[in-house]
Amino acid sequence: MKRMFFFCLLVISTTIQSTELPLEYFTKHGDYLDMKLSPDGKHIAARIRAKGRVSFVVLNTETLKTVGGVRPNEGDIIHTVEWINSERLVYQFAEKTTRYDTPIATGELFAVDYNGKRNAMLFGYRAIGTSTGTRINARDETNAAAEVISYLPDDDRWILIAEYPFNIEGNYFYNDKERPPRIVKLNVYNGKKRKAGSVPFKNASLFATDKGDVNFVSYTDENYVTKAAYRENEKEEWQDLSELLGSDMLPQAISNDGSRIYLTGKEGESKLTTMFEFELATKTLKPLFTGLETNIERFVWDDKQQRPVVGISYPNKHQYHYAEGTSKTASLQKSFAASFKGQEVYIQSESRDGNFFLLHVSSEVNPGEYYLFNNKTKGASFLWANRSWLDPRNLASTEHFTFNTADDLKIHAYVTMPTNLEEGSQAPFVTMIHGGPHGFRDYADFDSEVQLLANRGYAVVQVNFRGSGGYGQEFMQAGYLEWGGAMVNDILEGTKVAIEKFSLDSTKGCVYGASYGGYAAMMASIRAPEMFRCVIGYVGVYDLNYMFSESDTAEAFGGKAYLERVVGTDKAVLDANSPVNHADKIKAKVMIIHGEKDARVPVINAEAMVKKLTDAGNKPQYLNFSKSGHGVYDEEGRKTLYQALLDFLETNI
Repeated sequence: MKRMFFFCLLVISTTIQSTELPLEYFTKHGDYLDMKLSPDGKHIAARIRAKGRVSFVVLNTETLKTVGGVRPNEGDIIHTVEWINSERLVYQFAEKTTRYDTPIATGELFAVDYNGKRNAMLFGYRAIGTSTGTRINARDETNAAAEVISYLPDDDRWILIAEYPFNIEGNYFYNDKERPPRIVKLNVYNGKKRKAGSVPFKNASLFATDKGDVNFVSYTDENYVTKAAYRENEKEEWQDLSELLGSDMLPQAISNDGSRIYLTGKEGESKLTTMFEFELATKTLKPLFTGLETNIERFVWDDKQQRPVVGISYPNKHQYHYAEGTSKTASLQKSFAASFKGQEVYIQSESRDGNFFLLHVSSEVNPGEYYLFNNKTKGASFLWANRSWLDPRNLASTEHFTFNTADDLKIHAYVTMPTNLEEGSQAPFVTMIHGGPHGFRDYADFDSEVQLLANRGYAVVQVNFRGSGGYGQEFMQAGYLEWGGAMVNDILEGTKVAIEKFSLDSTKGCVYGASYGGYAAMMASIRAPEMFRCVIGYVGVYDLNYMFSESDTAEAFGGKAYLERVVGTDKAVLDANSPVNHADKIKAKVMIIHGEKDARVPVINAEAMVKKLTDAGNKPQYLNFSKSGHGVYDEEGRKTLYQALLDFLETNI
C-alpha cells in the first residue's frame, strides 16, 4: 500500500497555486469517463471522450495497451458499456440529432468481443428492417428500449432484459415507461430473443437473480409514489411489499440465489435513508448501516458475500459506514480510505477471483482518477484521470458549515473560496442554487461551475435548503408547497451566515441557479432586493402555472400528481410565488439564459420574464440557445454561455 499512499500525498498536500486557467478547461466535458474490469481481470473497458465522440476502448491490464473497442460517429456517444463475460461486452449508443444539441439514448443494444471483433446490433428498432433514423420502419416487436436486468453469469450466450415498448406519435417514437415491460432472454451473439415473462406494472424497474428469476419490482403509480411488489415465484400473484415490510421499502439489489433482497428504507425519527437486508426464508428485516447523520447514498457490494458491506453518506464530505460481520471487501475499503485520506475512494468493480480491484478516487479538487489494485502484491497502479488538463493544485477547496433557521431547522451548506484571494481582503460572492429541487442536493465534490467561479475570484455559497435530498424524508417534505417561501428563506439565511463566517464582501453578491435554482434566484432577489447586485436565471421556472400547462412534467405518468403535491394547486398562491408577477421588485441587474427546445421548463418562461422585466424598466441580458433543451450541452455553446456569464459578473459585481 506504500506506493498508493505516496502518490496520494503528492496530489492533496501541494500548496494551492493562483493561476487563471483557460475558460475551456471548465466548459469542456470530461475526457476519461468510467471504467469496468472484466470478470477474469485481464481487461478493462473504458469510455473516453475525444474529438466530439465518446468511444470505448479495451485495455490489457498488464500492459495497459489498447486491444479493442468501438468508435461511434462524430457527435454520438457510447452511452453505457458492460461486460457480459470475459470475452464479450454489451453497449448502448446515444445519438446526436439535428434537432437537439444533446445526444439522446436510442434504447438499442449492441455487442462486441473485447478485441473489437464480431460487432453486432442485438436489439432495437433498427435490428430488423431498413430504417437508419428515428422514423419507424421495423417490426412492431422491436419498437422498444431495453435494460439489462441480469447478465446470467452461468450462461455465456444469453442475458435477461426488460423490454419497454415505445409510445408512438406520428412517425416518431419515445420511451417513457408508461407501458408495462416484457421480460426477454437475448442471445448476445446473434440477437435471438426468447420470451421469459412480463410484469403488470408501469414505470417499473425489475430485479432478477443470476438464474433469471424476476420476483421483485419497484414502480411508480399514477400518484407519482414509488412502490415495490414481490412474489414467491412466477406462478404466484404479486403482492405489495409494504404489506410485508411497511411503506417506503424499495429494492436496490438482490443476492445471486434470490434468498436475500437489499432495500433502501427510512429509519429513526428523522427518517434517514439506509440499507436493509430482508431474508426471505425467515422473513426477517434488519438495517445494515446505523448511527447516520444523513442518508446512505451509495454502497459497496461484496461479491463473495453477495451483500452491501460499505455504505457512504455525505454529512460534510464523504463518510463510510461498515456493516456488521467480517468482509475482505470492507477491510480493503478501510485500507483504501486510509491511503487516499481526504478523498472519496469507491470500489468500481473487481475480478471474479478477487485479485484485482478497480478504484475510483475523487474530491472537490479531483474530478476523478482510476487505479488498478493488485490484491496479491498490495500495490495500486495509476491508470488515468478525468479532465486530465486540470491540475488539482490550481483548484479551490470547499468548506462545510451548518446553521439553524428561524424555525430551528438544521441546514447544511458549503463555501468555496477563490484561489486568488489576498490575505485580509474580502471576496465577491455568488450564491449558487441547485435544481431539482426535491431529492437533489449539493456536495463537496468536483463541480466545474464552482471551480470556474473560484478560479475567477468569486467565492461560491451553496445551501442545501429544506426540500433538498440527502437529509431524510421529513427534511425533503418540509420543502413541499414552500418553493417560493421557506426554501428561499433558507437560501437567504445561509447566505447571511456565510457572509458572517467567511471573508465575503456583503456589497458584492450575485445569486445564480438553474432550473428550480433559476426560479429561486429570481425569488431571492425579490425577497431580499438589497442583498444581491445581480441575478442569473438559467433554464428557470418563472411562472409556476406553466408547470401544469406547458411542462412535460405534467404530461408524464404521475407527473401532475407530483406537481400538486410539491407546488400546490391554489392559483392565487401560484401567482403570488411566480417571479413574473414581481418583476418590478427586482432591483438587481438580471441575466436570463434558456434553451429554445426545453421541454421540462419551456422557453415561454424566459420570454415572459424578459417582457415583464423590460416593462418594469430593468431590461435583462437574454441568451437563447436555439438547439438546447434543459441545459446547454454543446461545448461551443457552453463556452459562449460561461463567457457571457463571467462578463456579466465582472460588470455588475
